[in-house]
Parts: sequence; structure tokens; C-alpha cells
Amino acid sequence: YPGLSTVDGDLVMDDDTFIRHSVTATITASTSQSQGNGALTSEINEIAVVAFADDTVTLPAAIAGRKVTIINNGANTLRMYPASGDDLGAGVDVFEELEANEVIDFVAYDVVNWHVESSTETLHAEMFDTENSDAFVINAQTDDHMYHTNGLAAGDLAGWTFDAGDAGTPKAIMAIVDGADSGVDIAVSTNPAHALAVGDIISQTNLANAAYVGTFVVKAVISANIYEVAAVFTATGTGTVDHAATLICDVGSEGQYEVNWNISATAASNNDIFVFAIHVEAAHKSNTNIERKFGIAADIGSISGGALINVGAGEHVSFMVRNTVGSGNITLKDFNVRVIRL
Repeated sequence: YPGLSTVDGDLVMDDDTFIRHSVTATITASTSQSQGNGALTSEINEIAVVAFADDTVTLPAAIAGRKVTIINNGANTLRMYPASGDDLGAGVDVFEELEANEVIDFVAYDVVNWHVESSTETLHAEMFDTENSDAFVINAQTDDHMYHTNGLAAGDLAGWTFDAGDAGTPKAIMAIVDGADSGVDIAVSTNPAHALAVGDIISQTNLANAAYVGTFVVKAVISANIYEVAAVFTATGTGTVDHAATLICDVGSEGQYEVNWNISATAASNNDIFVFAIHVEAAHKSNTNIERKFGIAADIGSISGGALINVGAGEHVSFMVRNTVGSGNITLKDFNVRVIRL
């Protein structure tokens, strides 16, 4: 009855529709690729055209109980923005992404926040190499060496990106001085040029000062031959730097992941024992450790591992190799690392 908000008695429907979902199909995502463009107005939204990767739609303002379904039938990854001031789960005004041929359901639980109620998309990433013959150089016993080599490539990526790192031999560290933030950073000089960017993952090895040894996140790039990392300066030193190959978690893809890796390898020296593990940023994930002894050089051995790890937006996943008894090299002939969000 007009003006009433409740029904007192039986509701007889016959053939009428009680609940109707608003639907808009054949939507073209905005090529402007910024918040506010490609505004969605329906509960169910079929995006038919995503002409370029990261073409955009914007959800309506959050209202408690509001649901929005987005179907990406376009050819590329779709970028989804919240309305200004809203949060899709990755932060206020931060976008999420939806791969082609996937569906996602959002539900708002207040006037700001949305929750992903369901999604067909499984976020995942892989990096791999096959039939590799290039030895990975081990510069010092027991030092963590972050892996990279010439043939590494990205496998299938959904919500992740790939950085091949330094696809070749490690670079020499020529000198170390106090960094711009005195007592906090060290400035490291290399030859040849380091080719690093802020945020890259590196390992520094074969240095006399233990504080300079380990896995680091590049904090600043001073010049083509000088970078900075967080460490307390005491004295200069020489050694080696490896720029790791990494899988990088896109914004909106953060969460708990199953990580698995498989390799076949040959060691350069008899009876060397290697430890392999996953790093997230500069943190060694000890739950991923696997150890193997290679009895006779040139024999092929296989190793695999798996664990659960938490990965934040923008964080890097990399692979570590450590020789615990010597400094003999190792060749990872076949190699893959995979992450799948749970």
C-alpha cells in the first residue's frame, strides 16, 4: 500500500516479479583510466569492451547493503575504482583489477567500505627457466645469494608483474661509504653500472663486514654506479651484488598465498650442500627452506618446496640459494616458482 514500509499479512505474487536486479550490458570501459571515469549505475554490469589494459570503471558510492557485480568480457585487464572516498579493500581511492573473462561481486557494509563477496578470479604468478646451462655464481660460503639468470621469464600472471632482475653475472662492489642518512644508510659503488631502481631486491655477498651482507631493498639510486641500502656504516668494503629476479604483487592482489617451487640442478663441486628458500622483500621465509647435498659434481638432482606466505601490495617474491659448505657454483637447469592466492 502506498506510504507503508511493512506488509502485515500474506503477500500473493501470482506471476509478478518481487525482486528485480538492475542490469547494464555491453559497457565499454573508459580509456581515461582514472577514478570517476566509466561510472557504473547498475547492480549487474557486463563490461564488453576493454580496449587497453587498465581501462577503467568506477563503482557507485558505497551504501550499506549495496551489491555490485562486474563481469569482464573484454580482452584486457579491467581497472575498477571506488567512488571518491570509498575503499574496495585495498585502501581509500585505491583501484582493484579484474582479469579478462572473470567475474567479481562487491558488497558494501557501510557508507565507505566494500567487501569482495565472491570472485571467479584466482590471483597467481609464475617465473620459470628451462634447459639453462649458465652457472649461478656463488661468491661466499653461507651467504644468501638472490637468484637471477639469463633465461628467466614470466609464466602466466594474474594480479602480478615480473622483473627479470640482473639477467647475467653479478656486479662487483668496489667501495662503500656512509649514505645520505648518516648512520642509517650505506652508499655502495659498483662496476659496471648496477642498473637498479628503488625497491629492487638485491643480495650483497663476500663482504668482510657482516652488517653489509644479506638481502636488501634498494632505498635510493644516487647514480648509475651508486645505490643505497639500509645499513650502519663502519668501514669501506668490496664484494658482490646480485639483482634478484622477482614476482611483484600488484595493488589489490595482497593476501595469503601458497608458494611452490621446483628445480633440477647440477653442482660444480663434490659434496656441496645447498639451502634454497623464498624471500618476501628482504625477509627470509624460513618455512620455505629446503636443503640438499650434491654428492658428485655434474650429477643432476631435483628439489622442490612449498609453504604459505603473506604478501603485501607491491612486495617482491624472490628465490634464494646458499652454499653451506663451500663456494662452488650451481646450475639451475630447470626452474619455476609459482604463487597462488588462497
